[in-house]
Amino acid sequence: WHEQKGTDEEPECSICYNTYDNVFKTPKVLDCTHTFCLECLSRLMAISLADQDGTGGTTQLYCPFCRHPTLLPKEGPPALATSHEVLCKLPIHQQQEESVWLEGEKLCYKSSKQNRGSGPPDSPTAFCICIDIGGSKTVAAPVQTRRRTSGVMGRLSDWKRMILFFVLMVLLVVVVLWPLQCVFSTGNMRCMREPIQPSPTAISSTLIPLTRVFDPKG
Repeated sequence: WHEQKGTDEEPECSICYNTYDNVFKTPKVLDCTHTFCLECLSRLMAISLADQDGTGGTTQLYCPFCRHPTLLPKEGPPALATSHEVLCKLPIHQQQEESVWLEGEKLCYKSSKQNRGSGPPDSPTAFCICIDIGGSKTVAAPVQTRRRTSGVMGRLSDWKRMILFFVLMVLLVVVVLWPLQCVFSTGNMRCMREPIQPSPTAISSTLIPLTRVFDPKG
């Protein structure tokens, strides 16, 4: 995948999905021939430097696609080779690469445009535009905090689901299973057996012996 683009007319970077231009989004080619914009590669470089903790040494960029290392020039990503194949597909006014340099944790570009507010119409006014590409490790701290928080919330959600499941099981037993057990065991929904009414024959057989015992003529 040597070239990343959205359409044939507007090729775009596969990291940020922004269309290429001839300034901060200049298409730069890594040693593996994969192409990305200058700004994204500069941010990757800043992150790599932050991971090294200032130990020094040569900076290498690892391709986000194939992980092949590219040795960075001393001037940083702006000194990487530019994909003129991609530049030729840009609008005519963007096909000429502008000078962009690395200044600390910033990418800078000096532009000269016509001053419309004062002076002769043909007098250019130069100004400098810089964007921050900082790769400090403190940027990753809120992400880790959010992950820890999400883990705690996930455990709380698990407890809530367990409690809800337990309550549903209790309701199932009370509302459905218990009445069914009563129906099968007692024949009614109240789980109370009806008292057995003694028959008249049993009452007579019980009273007759008592009468004989207390008969004064006996």
